[in-house]
Amino acid sequence: MKEKDPYICPVELSGSLDNRARRWLQNPSKILAPYINPGVKILDIGCGPGFFTLEMARLTGSGGAVVAADLQQEMLEKVRQKIIGTELHDRITRLPGGQATIIPD
Repeated sequence: MKEKDPYICPVELSGSLDNRARRWLQNPSKILAPYINPGVKILDIGCGPGFFTLEMARLTGSGGAVVAADLQQEMLEKVRQKIIGTELHDRITRLPGGQATIIPD
């Protein structure tokens, strides 16, 4: 059995990273809005279940883009589940960690 890394939040606990209490304490819109302009491109390293990722994509607008990177494919799947069928789907590219790749323009 593979030993878990003690510094990586397990997917089973991802609900603790994205919930109403955290959103009330750390409102992503209030935190990010002063720093993100429409049309920008953002790399979200260690995006987890997308707590900040989705708001980044909203703030960049239709001309912007977010690359969401995480070591755990399961976290990226949580992001995918949240954005499928929404306007954010085309703005967020999910990038699995541990792979050498070229980040899209």
